[in-house]
Amino acid sequence: MLTSSVLILTLSLPAATEVATRQRLSPAAPRVFVFTTESKAGPPATEEEQGRLDSVRDVREALGKKAGLAMVSSAGEATVLVEVVGREKRDAPIGGFGGTSVTPQGEVIVRLHLKYGEHETDIKGVAPGYWGRAAKDAADRAMKWIARIADLPVKGEKAPRSPEPAGSAARTIGTMR
Repeated sequence: MLTSSVLILTLSLPAATEVATRQRLSPAAPRVFVFTTESKAGPPATEEEQGRLDSVRDVREALGKKAGLAMVSSAGEATVLVEVVGREKRDAPIGGFGGTSVTPQGEVIVRLHLKYGEHETDIKGVAPGYWGRAAKDAADRAMKWIARIADLPVKGEKAPRSPEPAGSAARTIGTMR
């Protein structure tokens, strides 16, 4: 009896995972491809290019955790193109108290260019000290933009209010005496 229960559970697990994935991603879920321009000379030529490649990985990982998006492996499959166009580090002045700092000083910025159909925008993610945090901030902002263009609900945001019929405010004010 125990063996048959384990067998049924084992066989039903992949089906349950597939159903959960299908429920999470609708057929119209935006398909996202994250990339950066690379040199054609083989391995990354500069430290800046290697940094952009690292940010591609970070942004792809952060967007992959967003419900309602499907990550794809090529630009041909994508409906949303996310290009990591640059990274920047701004040093912050160190305070007058001295001592050692536990976290890196300054802020880091990851710049993205998004294209969804005929819509395009530039987004930057900013965080103190760590590239991964800046990539997550950029991914959060990108998700909000994609959801607005695709008309998807975003976790934590209120649903848009339905417009009131014309003249309803005047009737309300007129009845209050």
